[in-house]
Amino acid sequence: MPSLSPDALATLLPLGILFAALLMFGGGIVWARYRDRQNERHDREMLIQAILTQIEPWAGSRAAAWAWYQTYPIAALGGLTAEQLIARGKADEVTAYIAHIRQGGYA
Repeated sequence: MPSLSPDALATLLPLGILFAALLMFGGGIVWARYRDRQNERHDREMLIQAILTQIEPWAGSRAAAWAWYQTYPIAALGGLTAEQLIARGKADEVTAYIAHIRQGGYA
């Protein structure tokens, strides 16, 4: 096996360190994006469960609340379902609408 000259080693060592640092940094970014997506998914699931819990008393059951969440077009919110509104980032509007209904407001 041929040996490398000190000049070649002096050039390759910093490049190797740089390459290793880039791999670790890139892996960290990938992990952070994965973690953020998982957190967003968890937050969204918690929000959906909270909405279903609020709807359940007047829907009659959890299954009926789920059906309302997925299929009932809310005229006051553009005719979109709660599920569509949540997907578009309008959770505040859905929760405000439900609070309005719970306080005796019209649907």
